[in-house]
Amino acid sequence: MAGYLRANPLACDTAEGIRRWWFGTEHEVAMNELQDALEWMKRCGAIEEIVAADGRRRYRRLGDDAQLAALSQAHRSHQARED
Repeated sequence: MAGYLRANPLACDTAEGIRRWWFGTEHEVAMNELQDALEWMKRCGAIEEIVAADGRRRYRRLGDDAQLAALSQAHRSHQARED
């Protein structure tokens, strides 16, 4: 997601939209894993959650390119330790 947000800094979507459009059909992402990732990125200050007039929650970029790159690196390091 961090890479997508660096390439598309004005992107804003619901969790379902992120799952469908940001990841596409080549990457199957479980909704619970996506929600966990969104919460982590919110806690890190990389994204913000907006509740729209229709009540749906949308997510958009808050952090800068350097912060998003650091999050990507932290995630890769965490994944490498788990393997």
